[in-house]
Amino acid sequence: MASLRRILLATDLQPKSDRALERAVQLAMRFGAELTALHVVDGSGAAGGPYGHLPLHHVEAELHRHILAVPGGAGIRAHAVAVRGEAVEHRVAGFAGLWRPDLLVVGLHQRDRVADLFLSSTVERIAVADGTPMLIVRDKPLQPYLRALVPVDFSDRSRLSLAGLRMLVPKGDIHLLHVLDLPAAAVRAGVELDPADFAGDFGELLAGTGGADPAVAGPAVETILRAGPPGLRIVELAREGRYDLVAMGSARRSGLSRALLGSTASEVIDILPCDVLIGGTPSGLDPFRCPGK
Repeated sequence: MASLRRILLATDLQPKSDRALERAVQLAMRFGAELTALHVVDGSGAAGGPYGHLPLHHVEAELHRHILAVPGGAGIRAHAVAVRGEAVEHRVAGFAGLWRPDLLVVGLHQRDRVADLFLSSTVERIAVADGTPMLIVRDKPLQPYLRALVPVDFSDRSRLSLAGLRMLVPKGDIHLLHVLDLPAAAVRAGVELDPADFAGDFGELLAGTGGADPAVAGPAVETILRAGPPGLRIVELAREGRYDLVAMGSARRSGLSRALLGSTASEVIDILPCDVLIGGTPSGLDPFRCPGK
């Protein structure tokens, strides 16, 4: 089974960030992973917010306090790191590049400056350029992920997205969604999609991630076909299906992945009603690769 060894949490130490911290601690407990909480003091003095005037070791002590306040936080291997820098996303990306985490966890803050930094610059820079898989946490983590949606285009990046998701969803349901980006006229005409036309593609994708073997324990996997604008269809289905996690691939390609993580990345993620996993593709490294594969 794939496993997480290092988890990096990027936090601004605001109350809404506690959800991301709680999820990161839960994952660290489950996988026996090492957790590093990183806070970037943006600027200095008053410009740096409530912690801008504090020495960095005081900020790190506050990070430790937040970790210990989470149930289970005292029982994991945890570190706190505080750095200064005006470009938060560059500091996070730089630390991720040096420490090489298997997963970056960030909180989703709607309609504020931190959200703009995380959901545009950091997604583009870390999840794409640096190849670090990113978990964007919106909801309070009351339980493990049980119902997940994976938009796929049958590429290698779809395989990585599914493999990473299967690790985070130990049981429950995973739905694979393929959207045909057809002209609006065809969609209005009610074009009929034949699941048999894509059975082989879905089968190969599942076989590449261990999901086609009924002897392998794990979540139930189903397939869904839709036609129309990929981003719109994904958001619609995420809302209709009451998913708690949506997994999306890297932006280093055209088609579906580009539609999701191109210039409208922050807009799409902001609309999704649940947590989002963005699968990275590190050069020469597959952080979700099962041993022996």
